[in-house]
Amino acid sequence: MMYVERMSDTKEATMSTTTSGELARAWAERVREGAFSPAVAGTREVRVFGQAGDAPVVFPQLRALQPGETPELVIELLEPDERWALQHAERVVTTHQQAGRLTAEVQRGRADGEVIPALRVDPLKATDILILNQITGG
Repeated sequence: MMYVERMSDTKEATMSTTTSGELARAWAERVREGAFSPAVAGTREVRVFGQAGDAPVVFPQLRALQPGETPELVIELLEPDERWALQHAERVVTTHQQAGRLTAEVQRGRADGEVIPALRVDPLKATDILILNQITGG
């Protein structure tokens, strides 16, 4: 299940009238400035290995849930560009998984190097997602 499925009518209208390019630029500026909405605790990355530059896809990490909150309720608090970034990261992961590539979660700064399979982007976790190279041949 993807987290970003339901959004308020106002934010849905804003996203539908704004192009992906505009949302991507707004997100990049927000990341550069570090000016996130209160629903965002920081950023995480999806790294796609085997592509030129192994460029990261940055997405928002949600703040901790308050009692009675669900991830979907907190996602409602995101600005349109923050929601776009989360949806974009989910699309990148899903596309590569459907192509047969392995995905893994890793915690930044963790010394033991533990890697666990990633089924989807979880914006509540303090983990990055790695999309690994396919091994072909033998």
